[in-house]
Amino acid sequence: MIPVCICGGCGRTIEKEFVYCPWCGQSKIAMISEEERMEEIFNRLEEIQNNSRVEKIEKMSDRLNQLKKELDSLVLCSEMHK
Repeated sequence: MIPVCICGGCGRTIEKEFVYCPWCGQSKIAMISEEERMEEIFNRLEEIQNNSRVEKIEKMSDRLNQLKKELDSLVLCSEMHK
């Protein structure tokens, strides 16, 4: 079964993957409701925020690993000087 939607210009059924209505030529983008557009925008923003958080966590993890190595070196040096 082919997914379909209703054209906002002429009311005919068209395939969802069409960009323009083959009957009246109206852009499918114009057919998307304001609520659907806002949902897409918020979903994209949420994705960007999640990616940013992941990057920050990875950077903090790398920095913690560096600090651990430095601390291990300091502990080793202090033990050698005893």
